Formats: sequence, C-alpha cells, structure tokens
Amino acid sequence: MELVSGIFLSERVVTYNGTKSPLTEIGRAFEHLFNIKLGDIHKKHENVICRKANKRTEFLDILRKAITEESEKKGYL
Repeated sequence: MELVSGIFLSERVVTYNGTKSPLTEIGRAFEHLFNIKLGDIHKKHENVICRKANKRTEFLDILRKAITEESEKKGYL
C-alpha cells in the first residue's frame, strides 16, 4: 500500500486527459496487476499516513536498500 500511497501523493500518474489519477484508480490498477485485493483503499492509505515515523515507509526502505545493494554489488556506487 506504501507504493500506491506514494504514487498517489507524488501526483506523477495522470489520467488520459492530464488530471491526477484518483487514489482508488491507482489502487485498482495494483489490484489488477498483482492479482490482489486491497479492500478499502482510502482506509489503508490513511493507515500508511498515520504510521509512526520509523514505520511509515518500511516497505519502500526495503526496496531502496535492495536497489542500493545491487548497485554496489555491480560497482556503480
């Protein structure tokens, strides 16, 4: 859900007519893409926002660490 929230809040994904994509639309796209059910997307989004500071982006931090480690392993950093 952190990915969905981050993409929504960044306003980097837009609809075909140039307006920012609604949270529910981004969430439904993730549900379809990953064959999962997120349930109440607005509630889950709010849960991400309300997390303690050190837990707010835990999943994104794991992704960042994995990319950094791979980059270092291949000698790019």
